[in-house]
Amino acid sequence: MGINVYIEKQGAPELPYSLVFWPNYRFPISPKRLFLSEIMEAYEEPFFCIVDNIEEADFVAVPHEYFFVETQFPRYLSQVFELAKSVRKKVLLFDYTDWVDRTAKLPEHAILFRVSVYRHHKKENEIVMPYFVEDIGDRYKILPREKGEKPIVGYCGQAQFGSKTKKFRAVLKRLLSSFLLLLRWDKNPSVHTRGIFWRSKALRVLRGSSFACNFVERPFYSMHQNGVTVAPSQLRHEYVENLRESDLALCVRGDSNTSQRFYETLSSTRIPLFVDTDCVLPLEEIISYDRVILRVPSRSVKVLEELVRKWWNQETVESFKEKGEDGLSIYKKYLRLDSFFKVVFDRKNSPYKKILF
Repeated sequence: MGINVYIEKQGAPELPYSLVFWPNYRFPISPKRLFLSEIMEAYEEPFFCIVDNIEEADFVAVPHEYFFVETQFPRYLSQVFELAKSVRKKVLLFDYTDWVDRTAKLPEHAILFRVSVYRHHKKENEIVMPYFVEDIGDRYKILPREKGEKPIVGYCGQAQFGSKTKKFRAVLKRLLSSFLLLLRWDKNPSVHTRGIFWRSKALRVLRGSSFACNFVERPFYSMHQNGVTVAPSQLRHEYVENLRESDLALCVRGDSNTSQRFYETLSSTRIPLFVDTDCVLPLEEIISYDRVILRVPSRSVKVLEELVRKWWNQETVESFKEKGEDGLSIYKKYLRLDSFFKVVFDRKNSPYKKILF
């Protein structure tokens, strides 16, 4: 790819590096972040080449989570913006956090890569990138499914609050958040609702349907050790087998406005049943996502059964299998992070060349 970046060391913050720079620095990953070390091992080659001379750089980069730097080290951020402007270079910023409701304060010569955003809030110089996820289909040898008489809809993950107290707090926070969004005249306040509420609603509708439901509901987030009450090996086994034995996998936002399961589903030749909460998908300018997913607008969750049934009845044995295989191809060609950055920084064909170059 050959993209050179300069990182300003003077006044640099003592913050963890962004995962995007893990192939460069090989910093230790906390064992509390379950499965992440195995995921990152697939990325041996750095996405960017770090140079010592700013004149040799294509871009100036900040290798930490943007919102952490903005909050804790705003002076350093201003320093980087001024330096880049003085040499007529653009600044690359990265944010892998769940802070989707935070608005980035970006000068014109800065580009922020973030894992999620609301479509009605997205700025021109924000680019949505995929999550780092395990290539589950390849690692666990998941083969394409044959279309049966009725669809099997799968889900495995957090869909329970764990206690009445936690649910009460979540509901109270949701009501307060909705009120504040209304005061700000937000164009689409309902989509800001946390993912657990959307998941619960979708699962409830699907349970009342005539479809086969393959659900594993948990009261905890299974990618972090905090609160996990099951051995990691069992967690992964249940998750993988849930994908293997399902035709469609329910994919709903988490605390950020995106779904890691979405990418894992594509990697497994399964069809994402994607609840769209005003999401922006990576490289959607050039990827025909609706060929390989079943997208359901969040306002239509109540008629989920009808939408799934209509979609299923339209698919032939051949077209169903083809969609799964095409989804895998899209994942490998565009949504692995190494593939993603190659497309994004292609000077000739990048859909973002006007803001990058």
